[in-house]
Amino acid sequence: MSTREETLAGKTATPLLRAGNWRVMLMAAMVGLLIVLAMLMKWIVELQVEAAQERRLSEAVAREAVARCHEKTPLQAVNECLRGLAASASPTAR
Repeated sequence: MSTREETLAGKTATPLLRAGNWRVMLMAAMVGLLIVLAMLMKWIVELQVEAAQERRLSEAVAREAVARCHEKTPLQAVNECLRGLAASASPTAR
């Protein structure tokens, strides 16, 4: 029997993972993982930026409310207004 006939009969089949193929597959997996990690980092950064913008907006609203309290003339009215703001802010902070 010739070599060609043996390979056709399936006696000497080529292995699925040759000596160099596993390195290529490892590099491809590493590049794929790198891409996934980059996308995850992009998502996390966008989430953090969005949270910071929301926090800045809520802080600006709170500063504006405190400024409105300080516009009141009597000191007692200012203190009552600030206490009211603190009471309304404490349940949301929890």
